[in-house]
Amino acid sequence: MAQEFIPPAAQSPRNTTILIVEDDADIARFLQQLIEEETPYQTTVIDNGKVALEKAPEVHPCLLLLDYRLPGINGLELYDRLQEQEETRELPAIMMSATLPVAELERRGVYQLRKPMDIGNVLRMITHALATYEEKSLQGQYNRP
Repeated sequence: MAQEFIPPAAQSPRNTTILIVEDDADIARFLQQLIEEETPYQTTVIDNGKVALEKAPEVHPCLLLLDYRLPGINGLELYDRLQEQEETRELPAIMMSATLPVAELERRGVYQLRKPMDIGNVLRMITHALATYEEKSLQGQYNRP
């Protein structure tokens, strides 16, 4: 009898929650509804970068979907500070804005999603970010010396 294969993402303590940090309530609602209706993921929405910094470790997200232009702390600074926390380090992240610091995001390996957003692009970007993250996890698990 073949042994059942369980993907690493399903074995990890992380859940299937995408953390959305967006201060525009309409955009946050659009993203939350889109993700929860069209994907197997749940969402947690936070409208403030400083609150997200405190709450993200409790959420245990599988993906960070961050607005770049947030009040108090911008999305890039939020991402950098989340990398300092064990619970959120190395999570895949997507940064959203009409104007993005492309070079800074590329250097960090953060995906970019320009506003206004197209439904198909949002879903493709989420799928790509999570699949790439899982592929890296598999390579790390099975390619160890």
